[in-house]
Amino acid sequence: MAELKEVFVPDIGGDEVQVIEICASVGDTLAAEESILTVESDKATMDIPAPFAGVLAELKVAVGDKVSEGTLIAMIQAAGAAAPAPAAVAAPAAVAAPVAAAPAPVQAAPAPVAAASESKVIEVTVPDIGGDTDVSVIEVLVAAGDKIEVDAGLITLETDKATMDVPSPFAGVVKEVKVAVGDKVSQGSLVIMLEVGGAAPAAPAPQASAPAAPVAQAAPAAPVVPVAAAAPVVAVKEIHVPDIGDASNVDVIEVLVSVGDEITADQGLITLETDKATMEVPAPFAGKTVVVNR
Repeated sequence: MAELKEVFVPDIGGDEVQVIEICASVGDTLAAEESILTVESDKATMDIPAPFAGVLAELKVAVGDKVSEGTLIAMIQAAGAAAPAPAAVAAPAAVAAPVAAAPAPVQAAPAPVAAASESKVIEVTVPDIGGDTDVSVIEVLVAAGDKIEVDAGLITLETDKATMDVPSPFAGVVKEVKVAVGDKVSQGSLVIMLEVGGAAPAAPAPQASAPAAPVAQAAPAAPVVPVAAAAPVVAVKEIHVPDIGDASNVDVIEVLVSVGDEITADQGLITLETDKATMEVPAPFAGKTVVVNR
């Protein structure tokens, strides 16, 4: 007997992502860990695998849809297990009085165990850095083989306005570093190849034995339970005074932001005054003010 099971988006280490490719069609027979669809965030692309083998009965999403951890994406028809039926056999008659043979108990077959999860390698790219392009890599903070956590710095970039670290959006093992000190990168540039773990499906319970009874049906598999989402990636970046010509020790005559303010790219932070002009120092990227150094 076949059973229809729900498949959800597992922990993908962030919030909402976009479906960019459907990798299977209704009616396809899928193996455990075979890709169902591909999603893309502003940091990486990744495949969502089938947690168990079966036939794809229904797709719940389409290309362009937005999904997040726990979103229902498909229904898969997985094959169940059934035990063979026992047969009672009568003993031949004896010389005195006929005696019937006792029936033998029958053991039901255990249900199959779901396949173990597999790891996969994903691309990690430069996120939105406020519109800057061809930014210099001044330091590489990881090497191939390093085990890193979420938010661990991967590389340090320097523009004419600020220096900043590019953090890892997921935990995993660095398989390959794609940049070196001195390289120029922009939003979307490939930084590293990262190996991350997959989600493991639940195993069904075995069926108990029964004496001389009709066929016993195997217990259904437990539903896939979505796991808690990881915290969103947040990096604190320093903002320095950019090139203001030959002037030095310039007076700050006005502070335009406060701690906790939400600011946009190019919004004024402070106003400076020299003996020739006054000027504002703009924010090189959008974000939230954490500290103002006075």
